[in-house]
Amino acid sequence: MDFLKTYDTRGAAEAARPLELRDQLTGEVITADGKPCIVLVKGASSRSAQAELRRDEIARAKAAKDAGGEPDARTAEDMHQATCQAAARFIVGFQNIQTMQDGKARDLTLDDVQAFLDLNFISMPHLMRDKKTEGWTKPSFAQQVLDRAQDDADFLSKSTTP
Repeated sequence: MDFLKTYDTRGAAEAARPLELRDQLTGEVITADGKPCIVLVKGASSRSAQAELRRDEIARAKAAKDAGGEPDARTAEDMHQATCQAAARFIVGFQNIQTMQDGKARDLTLDDVQAFLDLNFISMPHLMRDKKTEGWTKPSFAQQVLDRAQDDADFLSKSTTP
């Protein structure tokens, strides 16, 4: 057994996993032509995601220092934007999701990530939920992406299956 390969959950987290999008209000899977609308999401523990998080944190710390330590007033819109920014780093593609451009349908690409994530606003009940809470808490698309990225169970099973 190649131990370093078998237990490399961080390497496994680089591989995208499908997330079936759910309607924020109802929790029903969103479909197009009978197929689920899917966002391809890599894991939060992946080395590439952690490198991006580190760069963002360094930039945030530098901006705070440059601002002279002024109080950080944050609104719900600020939290929404931060959630969208965080979710964007985990998206690697889309399946069965289109938009209209010049009267023709086209598949979403990585250039559409920000517009996609800003389609619906963050859910405060989802933010404030107890992680053990059962039931639909109306997460936005960005929150759904983050939840999927942080679910390490798939990566653990993939990495430990010889």
